[in-house]
This record gives sequence, structure tokens and C-alpha cells, in this order.
Amino acid sequence: MLRSPLFWITLVLVPFFVYNLVDQYQLLNPDRTYPDGTVALGLNNESLRMAAYWAMWTALVYTMLFIWLDRFRPQKPLIWFLSFGWGACTATWASIYINSWAGQMMQTTSADADSGTRPAIFIAPFVEEATKATVLFLLVVFYRNRFISRINVVSLAGLSAIGFAFVENIIYYARVIVFATNHIEVGDPEQAVLKLVMLRGVYTSFGHPIFTMMTAFGIAVALGARSKWVRVTAPLAGFLLAAGGHMLFNGVSSLNSVDNLKNQWYMALGFVAAMVLFLVASVVGETRVLRHRFIDLRQGGWLNDQDVIVYSSPFRRIKLHLAGICRGPKVWWRTAKFMRLITELAHTREQTTRGTVGPGSDDRTHELVHQIEELRPDALTDTKGLTIIPRRRPQNGATPYPPFPYQPNS
Repeated sequence: MLRSPLFWITLVLVPFFVYNLVDQYQLLNPDRTYPDGTVALGLNNESLRMAAYWAMWTALVYTMLFIWLDRFRPQKPLIWFLSFGWGACTATWASIYINSWAGQMMQTTSADADSGTRPAIFIAPFVEEATKATVLFLLVVFYRNRFISRINVVSLAGLSAIGFAFVENIIYYARVIVFATNHIEVGDPEQAVLKLVMLRGVYTSFGHPIFTMMTAFGIAVALGARSKWVRVTAPLAGFLLAAGGHMLFNGVSSLNSVDNLKNQWYMALGFVAAMVLFLVASVVGETRVLRHRFIDLRQGGWLNDQDVIVYSSPFRRIKLHLAGICRGPKVWWRTAKFMRLITELAHTREQTTRGTVGPGSDDRTHELVHQIEELRPDALTDTKGLTIIPRRRPQNGATPYPPFPYQPNS
């Protein structure tokens, strides 16, 4: 454990996350009086609890989506937690201070209506995209060998972004609740916050994940490239694309006319459609890579023919997961671990073939093969004749059905 980079990353980041949240609370909770005499009401505990309830549902849906996307070679739950926590705690904490400082620097002496939108358009996109994506660079530096496909990086970027959106939504919702509670002309505070929930939590909820995923695509391209020039420029290009899209999105959002809102919606649909198509293409490409590498490993005598058929098919993988769940935690855990290890074995072979892996890949390959063979007798490894729900044991002393499909000795 002491030699694991993940242990030291966790030991440093978790207390830092706590400090970030406490400092944000102390910053936003008290009322603030400005030099001109105006008072900005603080976010009380009741408003924060109510806002967290409404923001929670969007975060849960997107978190499950990105964890499901990371199903080919899933990362450890601790890495999922660190990615989400970085976006929710550290990225929001840094963005509040940097955006506030930049907003003060951009203030003008004239009381024009654009003084509040300039930082949101020209400063916030670069700051927020940089803070959300920093955790990806940290994980890649300290935990490089565990990122074996672009889907790994994309899913972690989505978790960081949805964590950022979760805390940001709490702040926005709580401000609306406090304002509506102290100004009777607004009406029902719950109705007021529900309008914002529909806008930020439903209609435009994809914003932060999509833009951060653009940076992740650049990092994924760099991880799979042999050229040093591509390894440097690809993440930078992804970040600039993310910041530019975020800037355009905020700029259109600052215009309140009905036509502009329609244009924003159409632009958002275009972004979503492009990202969905790219993710579908990534899944198809991932399946093709697995099949080719499984064939190589079969020809080397490390896998059998059934492994090539089962683990290169997303649908057979899903069936194994469901069947393992229905047979208890132990069977499911061993099945899922077997699937994770055999996928890592295929990607290690892919990196070796492309020449993008460092020294020690042969040792890791042999280690994976031994772990796979140790798990094979206790895991579900074949979908032929496998039912998702296990059959009942026959009555009257008959021979029971085997819990796993029969596998001939190789």
C-alpha cells in the first residue's frame, strides 16, 4: 500500500477536499456588504440543504452514466471518487477565487450592464475548464499504466465535470431560494428554484461534461500517440476547444431573447449529437481493438477460443455481469474482476504493439495471465447455455444443475 501512488494521492487529496468545501461555506454563508452600501445575502443552511436535494438528482444520473461508460476496463471506485471530488471541491473552490479576482480586474467605472457578463464569457471558461481537467493530468502522471483506453479518460473527465456542476448548481439554487425568501414579490421560493432546476439541471445539464470531455479527448489522443509533438499539442488543442465551446455557450446564454434561447438549444443539440456519435464510434473502435488483441493472445496460447468470442462482444459482457449479480456478490465480483483483467491484458498487448508502453510491460502481461487463470474456475466466463437467473435445484434428490456452464479442461 505504501508503494502505491494512488494511496498517496488519496492521502493528500481527501483532506484538501474537506478544506475546499469548508472554505467555500465560510465564504458564501455570511452576508456581504459592498462599498456602495448594498448587501448580498449569504446562503443559509436551509437553502443549501434544499438546493443540494434538487442538484443531487442530476449528479446521480450523470454519475451512473459515466460509470457505465467505463465498463470495458473499469477504474477502481476510489479513482471515480477522486475524480468526482476534485470537480466538486477543488475545481469549484479555485474557480470561485480566480473568477472573483478576474471580475474585479475587469470592472469599469461606468455602471454598464455588461460588467457582469464579461468575466463569465472571457474568463470563466478558461478557468473552469483548466481546474476541472487538472485531475486528469495528475492521474495520468501518477497512474499512467491504468489508463489503457480513451474511454477511461473520457469517463473520468465526465465525473469531474458533473462534480463541478453539482456544487455549482447548489450555489445557484441556494441563491435563488434566499432571494425568493427575502423578496415577497418573487412568489413561491420552490417554484422559483424549480424553474432554474429545469434550466440548469435538465436542459443545459450536459454543458460541463461535454466541454471537459473535449479536453479528455485531447489527452486520450496524446496517450496513444508515439510522436512527442502530438503528445504536447493534442491536450492543448482539446483544452482550447473546450474553453472556446464554453465561451460560446456562456455568450449565447447571456442573451435573454427567445430567438437566442432557441439558437442556444439548437447549438446544444448539435454538441450533444456530435459527442454521442464520437462515443459510439469509440465503443465500436474499442470492441475492434479487443477482438484483434484477443486473437493475438489466442495465437500465443494464453487465451482460448471462447475468450475471444465472449469478451470482444459488449452484449455478452453485459450478460455475464447480470448473471453474476443474480448468483451473489462473490460470483459477480470474481466475474467482474476477470473481465477487467482480461481487458487490461488486451490493451497492454495493444500498447506493446503500438510501441506506446514503457518498460515492464512483459512483467505486467505475465502477472495478468496468472491472475486470470487463478480466477477462471470461480468466475463466469462463457455465455453458451448460461441463464441470467440461475435455475432452481431439482427436487426428490435429483442431480442439481451445475451453477456454472461446463468448460472442458484445456
